[in-house]
This record gives sequence, C-alpha cells and structure tokens, in this order.
Amino acid sequence: MRTKFTPRYRTELKEKIMQSAMENFAKNGFDRTRMEDIATAAGLAKGTLYLYFKNKEDLFYAICEHNLGELRNQLSRLFNRKENIMLDAERFYDEYQKASLGSDTIWFEMIALSTRSPKLRKILAENQSKVYQVVKEFLKTEIERGFLREDINTDVIASALIALYNGLAVNKLLLQTSNSESQKAWIETIRALIGTAATKQ
Repeated sequence: MRTKFTPRYRTELKEKIMQSAMENFAKNGFDRTRMEDIATAAGLAKGTLYLYFKNKEDLFYAICEHNLGELRNQLSRLFNRKENIMLDAERFYDEYQKASLGSDTIWFEMIALSTRSPKLRKILAENQSKVYQVVKEFLKTEIERGFLREDINTDVIASALIALYNGLAVNKLLLQTSNSESQKAWIETIRALIGTAATKQ
C-alpha cells in the first residue's frame, strides 16, 4: 500500500477531492455543503479529507490555485507559433473552460459570499491578482517573441481580456446565452483586440 503515499497518488487524490467539492458546491451551494458531503462523494473517510484540507475555504483556495495552473498551461501550450496566434486565441476560451474545475455559477456565488466573509474575499482578491499577473506576463512574453507590437499597454490589455472573459460568464448566467454565442463574442473581440496588437510586418 506504499503507493498511497507517492506524490502522484497524493496529487490525484487532491484533484479528486477538489472535483468532489466543486460538484457539491454546484449542487448544494458553498454554505450548505459540509466537509462530510465532500468526503462521501469522493469515496473517502472524513478523516482522510482533513489530512489534505482543513476546511472548505482551504479547499476553495486549492481550487483557485489549480485553475491558475491550468491558465498557465493553456497559455503556454497554445501560443507557440506566430502564424497561429489568432487561432490559438479563439481556441483558448473553450479549452480553458474545460480544463478548469467548476462552473461560472459557483464563482459568482463565492463573490457574493465574499461580501460577508473576509477570508473568502482575501482568497478571491489574491486569485484575481495572480490571474492578472499571469496574463500580463504572457503578453510581455509574446511581445519579446515578436508576436505582439512592442508599444501595446500590457496592463490595459490584460485587464480587458480578464473583463471580457468574466463579462461573457455573467451573460451566460443572467441572459442565458449559449456557449456558442459566448465563444463567438470572444472570438470577434479577440480579433479586434489582439489583431490590432499583433506585429505588422
């Protein structure tokens, strides 16, 4: 049974727990979900769950970090060839959604809860700051590689891309827009935003 203590096993188990947590948050809401519910859904003893996460906030922080890692992976994997930059920008929307844990509805619930929970507000603020830095560094890298113009304002473009993604998520939730409609809006905006920022030869 030594395999249970390998780094790979621990990583896989943590991901299983995080997925179980997001499913429970989506079904019952963050407040009504108990650690026991998460453990049961993951097929674990509650004691085992507490070996990895001390509470729901700790779990949510880990989910934020997981999704941040997925953002880095997607940006690194997709944007490697200058001639494919527009195609990759279009593909990113769907692929990031599939790779990250949870649904947009849960994130909006967490934002609402954060107005009454300083701990959740701190987690969300830290995560938003990290996302901004990842996107900004990505843009800087693309400039250095000659994929984007040197004179673009990376602060503004990073903020605009994040606002666009979040705004489309709001539309899906409130206006019930389809994923295909959201993807089309993303693509057309990216064409206008990144297309004008691309280096002209």
